[in-house]
Amino acid sequence: MRKPCEYVSAAMAKLRGGSLSGCSEVLRHGEQSATVTRIGRSQRGGDEVTDADVSENCRVLANVADFPALQIGAAVELGTTIRVVTSCATGPINTLLTVGLSAAFEKCPAAYAGTRREAGRVRQIKHPLDILILESGTADLPTDALAPTYATAYTVAIRRDDWPEVTAPDPSDTIEVAPGGHPFTLKVSTVTRHDGWYILKCRTRG
Repeated sequence: MRKPCEYVSAAMAKLRGGSLSGCSEVLRHGEQSATVTRIGRSQRGGDEVTDADVSENCRVLANVADFPALQIGAAVELGTTIRVVTSCATGPINTLLTVGLSAAFEKCPAAYAGTRREAGRVRQIKHPLDILILESGTADLPTDALAPTYATAYTVAIRRDDWPEVTAPDPSDTIEVAPGGHPFTLKVSTVTRHDGWYILKCRTRG
């Protein structure tokens, strides 16, 4: 007799080969990859921001066994696009995984700069670097003014194999970009590592 999880996996495989075949895509996370099914997105609001501080664009249904280490904030490939995991929840029998994903990142050439203090010396870094960028709402700026000041928030993904430095990206670094021909500078606020990626939370610099 099959276990409940085996029935669920078999049913999903049948749907992917039948009525949901047009909704199937390959999801990749690190060394793991499997076919998943797009199931739309939640309807709680078009500007919803998730636990990853990035708006959710779509959701997919996957098998837990295919992606046991998937976490919020991780960079994944869906088909030919790079996205960030915005939510990750298992079903009641711990077999199916509902994964929320951001919109696809845009490829963008950039100039990455920062200051490194090593062995009592200060070193300036500045490198041309191809990054992936996604606008992710607004960010409050600290100010002494009575009225609040806002900046645009961005999430930046950098493949670790493309990173030219020994030390990782660092908060307070800056990134000069010009998506769509409109130049601006980003200030890095936080840096996290997810498998083969650095995920940076940034905001526009005034």
